[in-house]
Amino acid sequence: MKKTLMCLALMVLSCSTVLAQKKKDLLLEIEDLKSELRDTQANLSASQQSEKASLAGAEAANKQVNELRDANAALLKNLNSFAEVSSKNSETVAKALKSLEQKENQLKVVTDALSRNDSIVLVTLATFKNALGGNAKTSVKSGTVIITLPNDYLFGDNDKNYAVKDEATSVLSAVAKTLNANPELNIIIEGNSNALEFKNGKILDNWDLSSLQAAAVARVLQANSLDPKRMKVLGRSEYASQSVVETSTFIIIDPKYDAFYTLVKDSMKQNGKN
Repeated sequence: MKKTLMCLALMVLSCSTVLAQKKKDLLLEIEDLKSELRDTQANLSASQQSEKASLAGAEAANKQVNELRDANAALLKNLNSFAEVSSKNSETVAKALKSLEQKENQLKVVTDALSRNDSIVLVTLATFKNALGGNAKTSVKSGTVIITLPNDYLFGDNDKNYAVKDEATSVLSAVAKTLNANPELNIIIEGNSNALEFKNGKILDNWDLSSLQAAAVARVLQANSLDPKRMKVLGRSEYASQSVVETSTFIIIDPKYDAFYTLVKDSMKQNGKN
């Protein structure tokens, strides 16, 4: 009986020991599972945070892509506008250059014509200086050659006289001879008189006197075979731009500028058609 009890006690003790060990093992296993659960939860939390960060990065990237797309579209639009403006500017510049070239051509025509006319004036001046010598003052003013003859030389000491003296006809004859040798030249005879009083009624005033004096010179030139169609008579009275104290009669040699003006006009018309 005692052996049986002993055996039962040993069996109970053995079972208790086994159960205690299993319980201990179960507790350890539970702790391991808890530790694994904590690690899993931590990894899950980290993964969730990483996912959120990835989603935020993707959203930012998408936003940046959209912004870049919009910027590229705006840039392309600006480039197209710039190309259109550049094309218009190129056309404008081309037109401006063409207009400038036309203006330069016109200016060259005018400059060349002026140079030729200046040369004609200088040749005319030299011609009359050689023909008249020191008997008359010859000069150039405003593109014309002017022969200055004092009234006392032409008409004598009497200020009211308008008949050319014989001594002055030789100079006028030389003028007529030179003009006849140069048929392209026209002349204006300008009379100037002092402010005198006229009481006899034969001469009305200084307008009358200066015109009569200029006409008298024209008659002498005509008498020396100068075509009267080439002459104009002008009376300036006492109101001329030159001095009225020492009055003079001016023979103004007028090189024909008709060809010059025609050349310039035709040039402008031609350039205007281009």
